[in-house]
Amino acid sequence: MTRTVLIVSKAPLPGRAKTRLVPPLSAEDAAELQRALLLDTLDSCRSERIEPIVLSTGTGEEAALREAVGPAVRIVPQEGAGLADALRLGMRRFLAEGSVAIVSSDVPGLPPGALAGAFDALADGADVVLGPALDGGYWLIGMSRHHDEPFVDIPWSTTSVYATTRARCEEAGLEVREVAAWNDVDTAVDLAALARSEHLPAARTAAFLRRLRHAGAVAVELPPSLVSSEVVLASPWRSVLSDRLEHGNGKPSGYAYLDVPRAVFVVPVTPDGDLALVRQYRHPVRDWTLEVPAGSVDDGESPLEAARRELLEEVGGRSGDWRHLSSFYSSSAHMSLRSDAFLAWNVRLETPSHDAGEAVSVVRLPWTDAIARARRGGFAEGQTALAILLAADAVPETAGE
Repeated sequence: MTRTVLIVSKAPLPGRAKTRLVPPLSAEDAAELQRALLLDTLDSCRSERIEPIVLSTGTGEEAALREAVGPAVRIVPQEGAGLADALRLGMRRFLAEGSVAIVSSDVPGLPPGALAGAFDALADGADVVLGPALDGGYWLIGMSRHHDEPFVDIPWSTTSVYATTRARCEEAGLEVREVAAWNDVDTAVDLAALARSEHLPAARTAAFLRRLRHAGAVAVELPPSLVSSEVVLASPWRSVLSDRLEHGNGKPSGYAYLDVPRAVFVVPVTPDGDLALVRQYRHPVRDWTLEVPAGSVDDGESPLEAARRELLEEVGGRSGDWRHLSSFYSSSAHMSLRSDAFLAWNVRLETPSHDAGEAVSVVRLPWTDAIARARRGGFAEGQTALAILLAADAVPETAGE
């Protein structure tokens, strides 16, 4: 039976690759880092005498991926939408040929011998093999027979992915084995830690990191060490984590917080000069709020793609005129939420597609009135107020013409 390795990857394109690293990196540097990680991971697979297949998770990106990896590498587009489908359906597609390991392209090469160890564990009877990532996700998942459970109701893009996946497997009675834990590179802290690694099995990534260090683009301070992380409660949308940290003085401390996927906030201005808002009930505050269209970034989406989707779903809006305003943390002491604010102007409003039972309505305010209201503290939803204020001086003078 064959041993197949799939490397899950977006194309290394500015604005699509490693967006959580922008800033501190430029979009161009983030794309260059993604390319180095992907090529080093390809080389690591070949060092174990396996010719990997690249599983493209970006619609219409095969040409850009082909340019990055060269003509000899097989590229297949993912089936379905989002990371869960990419992994689940990619696994199912190739299991007919033998055991399959899917690895991330966000890692600096692979730990030596890890692929062989994963396939040996599967041959020895393991149902699922996982390679934990140091940020709470996983960099490898392997199977010899297909199981859906590891991909069901997982809080993707959070630090509880590995723990929740393992729990799903154990609930289904699947035997799970691990290979070596490994770094992936998603945040500035990940980048700083990787830059201090002495021996990386990743020549291109190491060269890129040397250039960043020389340019002073890598943070100097390292955070407290993560000793352990417990998922107290998990859902596909948010998780409560309880972590143990160790500080430079050797003293441990505990930290509980809410882990949530990245989000987008859209300030939509119509050709008539109105701001389109959403009024809805928010149970945690027991109140009705007036908000700009917003929502989580789905796996496989760029923030801009998520912003376009949320605009259409929440207010029925379409626009060809977009501007990224800022990235920000909503409450960094209490939750992991990182958000991107966008301005969309010349927005044409149609019928929104709210879920059945949602108590949601669309409200239009004159743009100048909305700005004045935000400046005097008239929006109780702080992220909405911030997004409007960020857009206040960014709306083109021709937007309402």
